[in-house]
Amino acid sequence: MGQRANLVIVKQDGYDLYYDHWCANTLPCDLFWGPQQAVSFIEAQTKVGEKEWLDDVWAEGAALVDAENKLLLFFGGEDEMWNIHYRRLFLKLMQKVWGEWELRWADEGIVDIAEYVGVPRETVLSSRRDDLADASLEPPEDKEWLDTLVSIAFDDGETLIFPHSGGIVGVLLHGPELLRNCNRAFGYKQFRIQDWTREFPSSGVHIDANSKQIDLWHTEPISNLVQLLQPLWPDWQIRNHSDRYEVQIERTAGRLYFPEVDQKELLSSITSSLLREPSNPLDSLASLVETLQKEGKEFSVSEHAYMHENVDVPENSRERIVQYALSALEKEGE
Repeated sequence: MGQRANLVIVKQDGYDLYYDHWCANTLPCDLFWGPQQAVSFIEAQTKVGEKEWLDDVWAEGAALVDAENKLLLFFGGEDEMWNIHYRRLFLKLMQKVWGEWELRWADEGIVDIAEYVGVPRETVLSSRRDDLADASLEPPEDKEWLDTLVSIAFDDGETLIFPHSGGIVGVLLHGPELLRNCNRAFGYKQFRIQDWTREFPSSGVHIDANSKQIDLWHTEPISNLVQLLQPLWPDWQIRNHSDRYEVQIERTAGRLYFPEVDQKELLSSITSSLLREPSNPLDSLASLVETLQKEGKEFSVSEHAYMHENVDVPENSRERIVQYALSALEKEGE
């Protein structure tokens, strides 16, 4: 229970590491309001020792502020994590508030944060392995489950697109065996995502058997992906394009059609999220504890569950900052 995050303030002689048990899913909105507010939010949380890094399973969000180099490196949120176009527009709007600072999304999650301050990636890597997906590339039973696109240019010149679910890692763990065992009957010469679902996919991969090149993209941070796959695909070039799904459109030469995105609708959703009155998760925790006590149930609450401090931005300040960012974004588009 919780949405755990590590938060980092870079110092001239090192860094300070903080922990928050509840902020991972609200982190982009917590950081939106500019460098000074972001530092205040981070420093209000629980400062921990250098052995208290979360790993890539437990870290559902993280942020790093480097004031000297004017860099914010982070990941987290809900729509920001899973919706590519929401994230891109959110970052554009946020950039208007942060000015000359560089805002960078942590594509490898907690690994990017740790490595920035000199902590070896092995410190925050878990030993988990994804399950193998079906090498036949059978489509999902329900079309609405589509979240992954696998396109393959076979060595005989045929290119097919396979709608899939479950992410790209399990598929690629098969290595080149995937090409030999996949059932081409499940593939499409052309594919329109909107014929299956209104949801935008969260990952995709294009495999070119002739050039021995893999181009992959993904929405959520995935740590150590190329390092994991390279031994399974010897002599292949693996390119991780982060959230740049457009690469797969290019590689499939017009055979793959993504749904159009309503930018105005996205901007309205982002604005509503930023202006929504923030809640305190500790209030919900207190209510749950009270209920369990009244029911006479035995339970214990981890001390980590209380590691959270709300640092609210007044409503009028939030409205003013959001309006400024919206106006600046509108002028940019003129």
